[in-house]
Amino acid sequence: MSDSTAAAGMPQPTGDAPAGLWQRFARSPARAILTAALGAAGGAAYAHFIGCRTGTCPLTSNVWVAGLYGAFIGAVAGWPNRRDARAR
Repeated sequence: MSDSTAAAGMPQPTGDAPAGLWQRFARSPARAILTAALGAAGGAAYAHFIGCRTGTCPLTSNVWVAGLYGAFIGAVAGWPNRRDARAR
């Protein structure tokens, strides 16, 4: 890189900058929202198609409860990680 670009105030590429859209998504709250929605859909589908038919199972007997539990697990699994990649 020439000295004229540094003197002109143009941004210099660094190794710390996110490389693209996927890296920004991986560190955003939208990741937790998306995984919570997927978890809710998965939990509700499990309760509907496979769940407890007798009603004695507290988690899978109700589609809404299973969906909320799946959303919680999905949000925890998809929570953004803010650690620097070099720290590992």
